[in-house]
Amino acid sequence: MADTHQKSKKFIVNALLTVLKVETISPSFIRVQFSSNKPFTVDPAWVCPHVKLLFPEPVSGEILFPKLDEDNKIVVSDKVRQLARSYSVREFDDVTNQLFVDFAIHEGGLATVWSRQAKVGDQIGLVGSAGKLSFNDDCLVLMGDISAAPAICYTLEHLPEKQKVYAFIQVNHANDIVPLPDNENVQVRWLILDNINPDQLVDAVINTEFDEQDEVMFWGGMESSLAQQLRRALKDKYTQLAPEKIHITSYWRKGYAEGEFKHRD
Repeated sequence: MADTHQKSKKFIVNALLTVLKVETISPSFIRVQFSSNKPFTVDPAWVCPHVKLLFPEPVSGEILFPKLDEDNKIVVSDKVRQLARSYSVREFDDVTNQLFVDFAIHEGGLATVWSRQAKVGDQIGLVGSAGKLSFNDDCLVLMGDISAAPAICYTLEHLPEKQKVYAFIQVNHANDIVPLPDNENVQVRWLILDNINPDQLVDAVINTEFDEQDEVMFWGGMESSLAQQLRRALKDKYTQLAPEKIHITSYWRKGYAEGEFKHRD
């Protein structure tokens, strides 16, 4: 079978996104619908695609886009890096260039503050879109906490025909669970965050026996310490599995802003 782990593909556009609608869809998410002033690509073959958003500079309100050098390579200043955040694509319409992003609600932070105050007509920047993995014949095991729920749901709604998937999604509240398309090739297990049982996501994945005839690829997005724990558990159980078949990203880390920690540990 073909190798699922492929070199990351990125499309840089430096576009302006304008807010069309803001909606609190659950206790944990604010959904913002944007229109883009430039066309951009979200490849249907990407697994859990994401976009790089640029928030306005807090004092001036200016949106500071990265520049291109004389070799046409992107140059990101420290200031731009401080204002940039990666977010999963929740929905995308390539005809109207409309993008939907679900912002997880936290106690604070640049993106949470912006999304709580966002109104129709507000603007942020879009550096570009990217996908690290593409679909192939592998059986996908998708794993995530609340931060990866939008990415996993998007992917489950845009699967190639006959793509086999197991999904494990841990959310904060029962009201965060969303209906997904019926698909005989997909098994989804929703978990509600349980402080008494903090290992439930890891346990659910490790205790599931996947079809021995399947080539399996694991993808995950979650809090940093949970990502490390799950990565170790998978490597301990699947000792013969090639390293490129386990792709787990630290989407966030308790007590840290993006840019202050490594997404891959």
